[in-house]
Amino acid sequence: MAPQIISPFDPTARTRLRRMGLLTVEDQVNTNAIETISTLQAGLLFSQILDSCGDWEGTLSVCRRITAQAAQIKDRQILLLISIQYDAIAKPLPEVIWWISGSDALLAPFVRGFVHHLNELCAEDNMSRRMDSRLRRRPEFMAYG
Repeated sequence: MAPQIISPFDPTARTRLRRMGLLTVEDQVNTNAIETISTLQAGLLFSQILDSCGDWEGTLSVCRRITAQAAQIKDRQILLLISIQYDAIAKPLPEVIWWISGSDALLAPFVRGFVHHLNELCAEDNMSRRMDSRLRRRPEFMAYG
């Protein structure tokens, strides 16, 4: 028997979203979980862009472009914008974002939280830049892959 292919748009996706803790048993959005995931995923993407660009200014340029475009488009288009950015740095879209994409209830708070945190990261002070550049020069913090 071939494995059944399940997508975030299938009726059974709600069950998976409940198992992940994104929806309650009453199918309400778990706000704490979605805020955590949007913050975590925005931070990870920021770091992956930094790894890809190799410099702080290039990273800020990319992230500011994302946040500026996101301010002018709808939630589903913001998700597409995020997906395109993952493609641009040759990384797969994280599975949790894939599952969120099928839920209108989760999509809006996720993309808004994601963009909000990305904005915050772009506004960080010079301390983050200095600390990050020092860590990048230390061999034990070099990324291998």
